[in-house]
Amino acid sequence: MDGARMHAQLVSSHVRKDEKKGATDNGPEKDERINVDEPLWDQESYIGRWKHFAFITDCRTIFYNEERLCEAKKLCEDYKAGKEPTGTTKKDVIWAKKLRDSAFHPDNGQLTNVIGRMSFQLPGCLFLTAGMLAYYKYARRIYYNFNYTPSSGQVRKERISAVRTARGIVGWQVINQGFNAIVNYSNRNARDEDQTDENGIATAFLVATAAGSVAALTFRKMMSYRGDLMKRWTPFVAVAAANMVNLPIMRQNEIKHGIEVGPKESEKSIMKSKLAALKGISECVVTRIVMAAPGMMLVPVIVNILKPYCFYQMRPRLEVPLQTALCGLFLSFMIPTALAIYPQRNSMHVWMMKLCDEEYDKYQELTGGTPNRVYYNKGL
Repeated sequence: MDGARMHAQLVSSHVRKDEKKGATDNGPEKDERINVDEPLWDQESYIGRWKHFAFITDCRTIFYNEERLCEAKKLCEDYKAGKEPTGTTKKDVIWAKKLRDSAFHPDNGQLTNVIGRMSFQLPGCLFLTAGMLAYYKYARRIYYNFNYTPSSGQVRKERISAVRTARGIVGWQVINQGFNAIVNYSNRNARDEDQTDENGIATAFLVATAAGSVAALTFRKMMSYRGDLMKRWTPFVAVAAANMVNLPIMRQNEIKHGIEVGPKESEKSIMKSKLAALKGISECVVTRIVMAAPGMMLVPVIVNILKPYCFYQMRPRLEVPLQTALCGLFLSFMIPTALAIYPQRNSMHVWMMKLCDEEYDKYQELTGGTPNRVYYNKGL
């Protein structure tokens, strides 16, 4: 919980700082009304995006029930219409915006599953990362059972732990990819709900889970004899490979039908682009890998550094709590850090459409080639 507390303190400090100053470099003036439909910070800068994602991924918001979340959404709508209750303060509106932005999908306004919210990333990823790191430590320990048969006088040696190890790895990957599937679906580009196919979603989940399990077992075998540290990096390699499969499969409708692209100054759509969908999904894959990298790669290094010390060797039970605490610290910082790499509404130069002649010709026909850059919602 140290990571969760640190994350909450970081977000709260930013909000208090803005309220004391009355206006940040990118926030609203003291007497200016807040635009509840836009981020509080400038999304053109990395720092502004970091503050925004730290704001909406605050894990404290997952403890609010549906009734409270709906009240927050209604307050934002009333405030936008200038009909907020008397006595409503700026702090009330900011907190209501935090609850709404963290729980409701920005495209269709529907309440998302609590497990699929970005505000659940810290506890969810903390459980998965710590669990996989702790389990994979023992992934190559193999034991044998010797059975003596009196009639034949032979001793038969049975390998008894290999199957259990494989089952454990597959089990963790099933949990991990199931979690990722929920997150990926909850944070898709949902402007075209008519494309949603429940059978397709179920199929995508099964394929992604199978792919993640195969990747985990394959990389485990490749790295099993390359030293203890390399074995401890197996979860990261497996998670990275699985994310490359999971995200595109779960968001395959976007690739098949394209996502809306439009000019910077307007939400109005010009056309749908499959290239923009591929670019947006690729950016999300990079984000997820960067998010997982420090916790899954640096924690094993730190543990290996501590191994020679007597204090650590005499207290083996400290390993799991230590790994969990370190994962929490890394994740509390890396979740907004990774999400802020790309703007939520990112852009693509028109020349990229030349990779697909049909899209490029359609864009030229609709716009005459201007503007030369189009914008799209990449999802999370």
